[in-house]
Formats: sequence, structure tokens, C-alpha cells
Amino acid sequence: MQPNKTNRWFAYVLMLCSMYLLTMKAHAEESKQEPVLLRYDLGQQGGWIPYQQSAQRGRLGIFEEVTILIQELTGIEFEAVHFPPKRAEKALLDGLVDFDFVCLEWLKEGRSPAQFAYSNPIFNVSEYVVTLPKNVAAVPDLSAIYDKPVGTIAGYFYVDDDQFTRMDFLNEESLLLGLKHERFTSIIIEKETARYWANLLDIDISFAAAHTHGSIIIRLRDDKREWMPIINQAIETIKESGQLASLLEKHGVKAEIPATLQSK
Repeated sequence: MQPNKTNRWFAYVLMLCSMYLLTMKAHAEESKQEPVLLRYDLGQQGGWIPYQQSAQRGRLGIFEEVTILIQELTGIEFEAVHFPPKRAEKALLDGLVDFDFVCLEWLKEGRSPAQFAYSNPIFNVSEYVVTLPKNVAAVPDLSAIYDKPVGTIAGYFYVDDDQFTRMDFLNEESLLLGLKHERFTSIIIEKETARYWANLLDIDISFAAAHTHGSIIIRLRDDKREWMPIINQAIETIKESGQLASLLEKHGVKAEIPATLQSK
């Protein structure tokens, strides 16, 4: 091989090696990027047991355990922050948190596709109008609370709260105590949460009328929408594997786990 051809050959090989090294460097830099971090609100101490907080001191609530299972499957990191209920929705809209756990049946506006991506259903929850046993006959159906004062939680969503007068309390514990002391005839509260506080506070209650039934989902800000497909995959995996059912059973929650629906 003549010298000038040899030189051109080596130059070509060096160019290929340089391109390979640059490509490997780019991949290495990509692997060093910060992992995906999504923040969500878990409310204040004692709020929405056993979902936001555990019924047992020192243990995680259901939502936090669900995020851990999703993280194990997706590599997405989750960070819980704590806002009072009145600030939680604004924190989501302002981008201080990336998602929340919500039931669409609570919301007057339902879905807002331009603002949020919505996950597959995770598990079902039920809200009830709850009374003292002596007052249960006064609430034969939901319409019986309309135009009357009803015990509620400040900052919580109630789809029909234009039909009754809200009597807002700070949390579920104070709400049940208000019912016990007959500040009002009825309250609206999620079934498992009502059972927990009634048992702890030794209050006899009756589930007078169903208020809402629906599924807990993840409502993710639109600017994080790209992560919803793998979140949905993880949700379906923990449902099909039995991990979600075991988690709920551990917390003493008897909730229906709905069948797979098309991803939103």
C-alpha cells in the first residue's frame, strides 16, 4: 500500500473511532441525567386515614405504598409533600406538585383533558351520608340533605355542595366529633375513614345514603403527561399480580379493584 493511501486509511479509522467514542460519551451522559421525580400531596397529619395517612403510627398510608410499588416497576421517583386541603388543589394547578390521587365523581367539572392526564382506575371508594343511628330515618335518600347544613371537610371536593350548606371542619376526626355532639344531623365522609374514626372515638354511626361511588386514579399535570403510559402499565401490573389487593387487605380496606380500562 502506498504511503498516501495508508495515511488516508488511518485517518478514516481514527474518524470512525472518534465517532464511536463520542456516541458512547453521549450515552454515558444520558445515563447520568437526574431520575424522573414526581411530587404529590399527602395532606396533613391525621388526614384521610388510611389513604393519605396510615391508621397505625409509623406506617405508610395506602397512597404512599402504591407509589412505592409503581416506583419499583418504572424507576420514577416519588416525593410526598404536605399541604392543607384548601391549598392542595392550588398547589397542583401551580405546579408545586405534579399529581394527586382523586376520584372524578367528586369533581363538578369531571375530566379536564387539556390540564391533566388521567390514569387507569386503581381501586374504588364510596362516600356516604353518615348520621347517628337515631337520625338515620331522617335521611332516606340523598335529597334529604339538600337545603340543610351538612358536615364537610374544608378544602375537600363535594360534587353537589351547591345543594346543601357546608359546615366545614379541619379534618375527619373533628367532623365525627361534630356529629357526635349534634352540630348537624349528617356528614359526608368516605366509608373506610368513617369506620376508622367511629371506632377510635367510640361513636355509633349509620350509613344513611350513598353520596358517590367511583375509582381512585392519578391525576397528572399535562406537562408530565409523557409518564402516564408507564404509570398505567405499573398500575395494571400491581392489580394483576395481587400486590394491590394484599396492600389494601393489610390496611383493612375492603375495596373493589376494577378491571383494566383503556389508558387515558
